[in-house]
Order: sequence, then C-alpha cells, then structure tokens
Amino acid sequence: MIFDKERATARCQKLGNYSSLKALQILETLSHSRSCLGITELSTATNLSASTIHRILQELVETGYVAKNEERKYRLGFDAMALGMRMQASDFMVEVAEKEMRRLNDLSTETIHLIALNQYQGIYIAKLEAKNQIGLRSRVGWNLPLHCTGGGKAVLANQSEEWLRAYLKNEPRKRFTERTFVEEAALLEELARIRAQGYALDNREHHADVVCVAAPIFSAEHKALCAIGISAPDYRFPLDKAISLADEVMASAAAVSRRLQQ
Repeated sequence: MIFDKERATARCQKLGNYSSLKALQILETLSHSRSCLGITELSTATNLSASTIHRILQELVETGYVAKNEERKYRLGFDAMALGMRMQASDFMVEVAEKEMRRLNDLSTETIHLIALNQYQGIYIAKLEAKNQIGLRSRVGWNLPLHCTGGGKAVLANQSEEWLRAYLKNEPRKRFTERTFVEEAALLEELARIRAQGYALDNREHHADVVCVAAPIFSAEHKALCAIGISAPDYRFPLDKAISLADEVMASAAAVSRRLQQ
C-alpha cells in the first residue's frame, strides 16, 4: 500500500467527525493511494469497520465513483475522476472569465454571474456582487433552472439537438412566474430566437422582479460551456436597459471564448 499516509490520515480524521461523510473518507483515502486498496487497508486508514466500508463500497461501485478489480481491491472510478476534472475546469473557467466579469460589473454596476451546466440544470460557478447596496440573493454552488434564466437559456439554446431532446424529455419545467416558458413549443421558439440574436434574456421569468441578459461562452469545439450575464432587480434594470447592454455581454462572452480557444 503506497500512498500519502500523513495527508490521508489527517483528512480522514477530520471527515470522521461527521457521520454523513463516511463515503468521503473512503474516497479521500483512495484518492491518495497509488495502488488499489482492499477493505482491510481501507478500514485501517479510515478507522471505519470492515462491514461499513463494504456496504459503502457497494454503493460507490454501483454509481461509478469507485471501481473494483478481479482481486477485490478498489480504486477511484471514472465518475470520481470526471468530477475532479470538472472542478478543475470550473476553476480555470473562472480565472479566464474574471477580467470580463469585472468589466461588466464596472460598466453596469450590477451583479455578474458565470453559469455552467450541471447535468440538466445550471450552476453558479462565479459571482461579482452589484455595486449598489441592494444586490441579488444568489450564491456560487447554487443550482438554477435552465428554461427560465438568462444564463441557463443561453447555454440551453446552444446544446446539440440530441442533448436538447433528452433535456425536454427528462427535465420537468416548473412555472415560477406567469412569464416562465413551460410549454415545449414556446421554449423551442425562444431558444431559436436566442441562437439567432446571440444572447438570452430573463424577463422576470424565474423571479418576478429580476431581469437578466446573458451570452454563451464556447470552447474550441464550439460547445457552449457556460454563460456570462448581468442580473438586477427590474426597478433599476428594466428590459430595455438589459437589451442595451446585450452587445457588451456578447463581447465579453466572445473575449472569454477566444481565451479558451487559444
């Protein structure tokens, strides 16, 4: 068993204070190992009982976060590795977009969000607060619906037809306000309009008093990775003002896309 024992032990001791994080203890131990580990080795490293580890490993193997070899030893699975890569990608995306987020923040004085895909939802991966005293109640790490938010629709509109069909089939579309696009035909028409004009609007569709304008950011393979947008209360950011800033938002999205494609 060759792994960074000191670091793994420290992390496991910290996680061991929380009964709900036993699976993370196992994943942490596997992540620091350079070889596959058996149940006895994992029990020694985590101070969890062999029966507890066996039960949790079964669930982690079924979900793809852990893989088991023919010798009944375990390593991180591809889903756990993919999660780590997505986290690294998010950090890189925030770093690349920071300059343009600050530019839009200075220009509009309003809240700037960077939103990425999280399965069939969006997720805030970066935020700059409004320069006004009253901002928006949002937080990095929060999920948001794709069908009724500016950043969500900007990303949604630029997915493949196959992905979009799966989304429409499997993801419920909740009505948040009277303006929310719920019906499939109306949403598809809205997405076509977004693709044509290059930006998306949230005209009080998610929250009855919030307006947003956003544009997609593309990878070198022309995949819509995320969106950058301006959001604010409608009393100081009416729809016409949001539209007046659409060119600036698209310029920022294009600038970030260029940096990603270099």
